[in-house]
Amino acid sequence: MKAMVWYGGEKFIKENLRDPVPQDHQVVVKVDTVGVCGTDVHITQGLFPKSPPMILGHEGSGVIIDVGKNVDKSRIGSRVVMNTTTYCNQCFSCKNWSISRCEKAESTSGMFAEYVVCASQSAVNIPDKLDLEQASLTEPASCCLSGAEMLNVSNAKVGVVVGGGIMGLFTLAFLKNLGVEKMIMSEPVKIRREISKQFGADILHDPKDSELNDFIKDNNNGWGADISVEAVGKPNLVAKCIDVLRPRGQVLMIGVSPQGSHLPVDLYEMHYKEITIKGAFGRGDVFDRTPKEISKLKLDNVISKIYSLDKTHDAINDSSKGKGIKLVIKP
Repeated sequence: MKAMVWYGGEKFIKENLRDPVPQDHQVVVKVDTVGVCGTDVHITQGLFPKSPPMILGHEGSGVIIDVGKNVDKSRIGSRVVMNTTTYCNQCFSCKNWSISRCEKAESTSGMFAEYVVCASQSAVNIPDKLDLEQASLTEPASCCLSGAEMLNVSNAKVGVVVGGGIMGLFTLAFLKNLGVEKMIMSEPVKIRREISKQFGADILHDPKDSELNDFIKDNNNGWGADISVEAVGKPNLVAKCIDVLRPRGQVLMIGVSPQGSHLPVDLYEMHYKEITIKGAFGRGDVFDRTPKEISKLKLDNVISKIYSLDKTHDAINDSSKGKGIKLVIKP
C-alpha cells in the first residue's frame, strides 16, 4: 500500500509498504477520507510529543475489505469510522476515567495511508444517511460531544465559543442541542463565523470589531456568559474565556494548548468568582454514538478542500494557516 510516512518536522515521504494483514480480532479498512487534525499540525511543529518515523492521521472513514478469523465475515463491505484505540471496560481508567484512556488499549494504525488495520471493535458502523466524507468528522466531533456533556447546562442562558474551527463548531452545536438557550460564536474569520449559524449560533461576534466582554454583557443584561469554550488552543484565549464569565460560570477547554503552557490569569479573581474550568481531551465514552449525532447536523460546506495522499504536506501546512473549515485527504 501507499502511505505518507512522517520523518520529523515537515518531512513526509510517500512510501510503498506491505499491505496490512488482519490478526484474528482485526479488520482491514480501505481508507476513504481522513481529516487533518490540529494535533497533526502540532506534531509537525514539535508542539505535541511524537517520535518519527510514523504514519500520522487519526480521523478516518472507509470500507472494511478484510477480516480476521474471529470476526464475522458479514462485516466485509461495512462503511465505518475508525476509533483510534480499543477499550477493555475492566481497567481502572475505563471504570474511573473514560474508555478512551484504557490502560490495555490497542492502537489503530496511522490513517494517512491507503489501508488501515484496527480491532473490529474500533471499526464503528455509520448511519446510511451519513456519507463517508462527512463521517470522517466523527473523531473531532466525539471530542466535542464528550466535552459538552461534562458541563452542567441546566439553566444556562448564554454560552460563548471562542474559535470557529471544526472543534468550536461541533461544541457549539452540541451545547445548543443540550439546552443552552443562546450561543455566541466569536471568530475573526468571516467564513467560519458565518457557517456557525448552521450549527446553531444565535449571535456572531467579530473580535476585530468589539471587545468580547462588553459584547456578551450587551447580550445578557449586563452579565457575563454562563459557559465559555476555548476551541483554539492558546492560553491567552483560555484566560479570556475565564474573564468573560459570570460568577460561578464554567469554562471548557476543547482546544489543545502546547505542552508546557501556563495559564495567564489572576487566580484570586478566578477564586473569588468561583469559576469552574474543565479540560476535555479526547473521545471520552462517546465515539460509538457520535456518527448518529453528527448525522443530525447540517454539515454542508464544512469540508473546505480535499487533497490527494501525496499532498499531505500541503494539507497540513494549509491547516496550520487556518485555511477553510476542515481539510481532508483522500488516499
